[in-house]
Amino acid sequence: MKKSLMSTFTGAHYVVFFLLFVCVFIAYALHNYAFFEVKEHFSGEVLFRKPVKVGTVFTLEYVHSVTKQPVYEDYKIEDKRILSMVEMRYDSFGANLPVGPEKMAEETTGFIVEDGYYKVLYENRKFAKVPLRVGQVVADHTLVFKDGSKLRLLDVAEGGAFVEFYVRPLLSLSS
Repeated sequence: MKKSLMSTFTGAHYVVFFLLFVCVFIAYALHNYAFFEVKEHFSGEVLFRKPVKVGTVFTLEYVHSVTKQPVYEDYKIEDKRILSMVEMRYDSFGANLPVGPEKMAEETTGFIVEDGYYKVLYENRKFAKVPLRVGQVVADHTLVFKDGSKLRLLDVAEGGAFVEFYVRPLLSLSS
């Protein structure tokens, strides 16, 4: 009696098809996600990593060193490698805070007063990385995400540390 080699692989093509389907499904499900990371600038050490969906808006909150009032900067994850600053809000003028619309090389900002805040609106303020010196005394920089999670930068870096936050693809050959 002659055994057929093919009988051993009778269901193999179904398994291969199923695995291929699962891989395509996972790739499709994750194609719109990236990693949000905070890294120490000089050492390159990643201090924080969070998967985020492209299009998500998050806020950098801090206390202004002169006015001692909160400032809110909203950023949007434009794509897997680009952040854009969307809006800045504050309730009193202070050093380095705009007092009206600003004309820059790439854009003119909007400026409105609404809900008790001065709001600076940006249309073309894009960043690959946002550099930040972590406040030592007053600022208490905190990242607030739409899912309710928060990252107080002093919990992952020392006051005065030079950090950067940015997004990168979930799967990339160069981190």
